[in-house]
Amino acid sequence: MTIDAANEELYREAAKRLNEKITEYSRIAKLDIQDRIAMAALRYSILALTTEHSSSLGDEDVEELRKIEERIRGYVKK
Repeated sequence: MTIDAANEELYREAAKRLNEKITEYSRIAKLDIQDRIAMAALRYSILALTTEHSSSLGDEDVEELRKIEERIRGYVKK
């Protein structure tokens, strides 16, 4: 992957956060690495979409996204 030097720190921070989430999900014995990566990607996708669309989403949509995120967190706690 080639990145612009001006964005290097952003990419490093994103990779760090993703790795932290994957490590957090590793506490779930039932999940293999693909599942952990998928859950982390889904979590950050939800956060990005929530932020991106917060002005255009209705309260019900935002609440539904929060419920999905809570379900993901529930899996982590088990």
